[in-house]
Amino acid sequence: MIYLNYAALCPALPEAEEEVERTLAEFKRYLYSEAGIEWYLKKVSDCRQKVGALLHVNDSSSIAFATNASTAHYLLLSSLKWEPGDTVLTTTHENPSITKQLRALERDGVHVRPVRPTSIHTFLQTLEERFDEPGVKAIVLSHVSHVDGRVFPVHEVASMARARRCLVIIDGAQAVGHIPVDLNALDFDAYFFAGHKWCEGPLGTGAMVMRESFFAHPRYRGIEAEQPGGSPAGSFEIGTHNIGLIAGLAKACEQRCHQGIDTEPQRTFRETAKELLGGRRNCRFLEWQGPHAPGIFTFKGPDSLDHGAFVKRLASESRIVVKPFVDYPEEDAPAIRLSWSSTMATGDFQKGVMTIARRIES
Repeated sequence: MIYLNYAALCPALPEAEEEVERTLAEFKRYLYSEAGIEWYLKKVSDCRQKVGALLHVNDSSSIAFATNASTAHYLLLSSLKWEPGDTVLTTTHENPSITKQLRALERDGVHVRPVRPTSIHTFLQTLEERFDEPGVKAIVLSHVSHVDGRVFPVHEVASMARARRCLVIIDGAQAVGHIPVDLNALDFDAYFFAGHKWCEGPLGTGAMVMRESFFAHPRYRGIEAEQPGGSPAGSFEIGTHNIGLIAGLAKACEQRCHQGIDTEPQRTFRETAKELLGGRRNCRFLEWQGPHAPGIFTFKGPDSLDHGAFVKRLASESRIVVKPFVDYPEEDAPAIRLSWSSTMATGDFQKGVMTIARRIES
């Protein structure tokens, strides 16, 4: 199989998988004895520091672990007291699970206003106009679009929002481990990500980072499971977590931190994909005049191509796995997304893309 869907799920690093097993075996000696609880709390604290090092987070107590990005986002939204007439800004490129959660707020009279990111200039101009409308309390947007990898101007967006005391909540699922992320240099209230994507951590992992400004915001009301003492972020870790998975995520982040994030091989792959699929094959690329994350490339095939059926045939006949966008997002669908890791074999990548190109022509 040639796997070109790393933006959905990356295979876990062997080191991360080994850390999961090692940690669970060690914890089994203690369980929830007094010594076990002490061991568990220290282990979680150590894991927070390793995740924080990758993200350049100075205060690791601001990190809370979650089972995935969607759960982290749900917990963040649930901790805010929304009122009828409030407006949340977002984009048309958000993950469907995030969009679904935002749309659920509309039952309580909250307005959700998505902005289509056609170009950096137009996107920022439209957002500035929206921010000046009455009732805008927050913006939820991705750091990197899961649709086509465009990197949103989060620094500029955050600056606009902060000037108007709006919450800034950023989905880093397609950014962390994919591109360098320095949260110390970014002004935000909450930032969350999944561990099973570009970090190459185990399934069922994720984390969120919350600044003091999040807890101090007038809309913050806390969560029912909040416990006295400890950090406010830690109260979001509801119930008993799998310490093995947390340790596996921390190990994956530690590996990323030590090795650095080399984007050059992925950028080379991206240019190769554009060359092989461009020109005579009548493919159109989804991109803007601005930065793109190197491991994602999305294109629209000829108008006559049934994108959904084509992707199914690729999987069944050629054993090539890609991501189809059949009816979402509405403005850019149908389309096909390719995504790859920096360690993918060049021969496999080229074979996969060339096969896709030939099959489109046939």
